[in-house]
Amino acid sequence: MNAIRLKEKKRLPLWFRILTDLLIVALISGVFAVYYLLLPKKADSMGTLEGLDQVRSFALPADPLATDLPERLSAVLAEFKVGEEERQVLAAYGDGEKELLLTRCERTAGEGKIVYFSADIFVTDIRVLRTNVSTDENGTIVNRSVKEQAEQANALLALTGDTFGMSKDGVIVRNGQLYRDDTRTANDLCLLCADGTMKIYEQSDGYGFEDLSQNGIWQAFTFGPSLLDRNGNPKKNYNIAASHLSDLSYSHPRAAIGMVAPGHFVFVLVDGREMNGSKGADFPTLSEIMKNEGCSVAYNLDGGRSAVMVYDGQWVNAPYKNGRGVSDILYISKAPVLENKEEHA
Repeated sequence: MNAIRLKEKKRLPLWFRILTDLLIVALISGVFAVYYLLLPKKADSMGTLEGLDQVRSFALPADPLATDLPERLSAVLAEFKVGEEERQVLAAYGDGEKELLLTRCERTAGEGKIVYFSADIFVTDIRVLRTNVSTDENGTIVNRSVKEQAEQANALLALTGDTFGMSKDGVIVRNGQLYRDDTRTANDLCLLCADGTMKIYEQSDGYGFEDLSQNGIWQAFTFGPSLLDRNGNPKKNYNIAASHLSDLSYSHPRAAIGMVAPGHFVFVLVDGREMNGSKGADFPTLSEIMKNEGCSVAYNLDGGRSAVMVYDGQWVNAPYKNGRGVSDILYISKAPVLENKEEHA
């Protein structure tokens, strides 16, 4: 019997197979980018969270609108402002609901320098710390500058947020309204709670949304990472699962929020990329800054070109390339917000 010889199938060239694989990866990445970054997202609230009817009240450091406010607050803050820095008071404000002191800080960093701005904020009620979500007339999230959003919100002081409009996962709460309850995120979570505290949840904490909601959440951010450990010291290891590795070792403009004590918070904006002659900060440096500002808890927010702070309608810092549009901001309102204690949003 004659053997039947099967025709050997010709293999595709190696270069062709590699090119095909790269095209498939590019296609998958493109679909992912369109879904997560380009498709418009609705700012649909899932409802008001419980636990905000029992918010804790705090006394301000002294009588509001005192003429010696800058000097008095400087004395209050002096106990934890350490290090060789030059500080300049830019503004001070008090109205019975909140008091704040805004300072410009400059410190040496190797052969360069770091310029950052620190706003110490004392509030009588956590609801004084507001957020704004930028939407169009159809309720679709749109990016607008921090300055534009601050004007729309009648903000005295505003800081870039976590840019949640660019993501699909995480826990998002804005002014007591729940927008997202996905706890499967790899990011660290930051909560501002009814008792006036700021809390960080890491993935290793093994939490569920029910655990989080026991806090009476007023604001919840999904970005990070957390900057200080459980003892209030700069972390040795950072959760950069959702960040680029360069964030750990390279200096950029930064934004962060921290808590000194319940009812006492700090907004920090670090200029970078040589704006104001400042080199910016990596995570270890930002952590040291937040500890130096007296914070026991601190959390990184959206930085780079997004890092912008506005006071009374004007830029506080020098935004890189004039900043860019973002989906949300943190802010302190010019007008009182607590006349109606039942109004949470």
